[in-house]
Amino acid sequence: MSDISNNPSNWYVVTDQVMGGKSVLEADYSDGIFSLSGFVTTENNGGFVRLAHMPKNVDKEVKGIRFMAKGNNESYEVHVTMQGIRMPPWAYHSSKFNVNEEWQMFEISFSEFEKKSGMSPKLLPKNIRDISFAGYGRDFNVDLHVKEISFY
Repeated sequence: MSDISNNPSNWYVVTDQVMGGKSVLEADYSDGIFSLSGFVTTENNGGFVRLAHMPKNVDKEVKGIRFMAKGNNESYEVHVTMQGIRMPPWAYHSSKFNVNEEWQMFEISFSEFEKKSGMSPKLLPKNIRDISFAGYGRDFNVDLHVKEISFY
């Protein structure tokens, strides 16, 4: 198992504003919990926000990602982008998860991730460039709390 949440400075925010979108995301970290707030809007061809991390030396035996999350009764996604893919930005693998007001444990096997572009290589641990928690594809308010993030 590999803990990937212990250094918040290794995580960074990405929004559709890099492509002219209007979505907004703020991320805070306190007492081991990432708190994400903002909104996703499809205005101006937008529609995503992400809290991303570029893990180093992912063990080849890793089978998936495990984390605890709670939030505002919305559906979010975990995105995995593979090394070597710079463009298009939609070349990634994803898996959805739904949150409510109570902390829940999520354990998502890489085999459950859906490939979002024919250009993306196979999802193998050694190929992972970044992993992120994303609000995606529709207009909604983001209120997501995540902790205890690790590979398993």
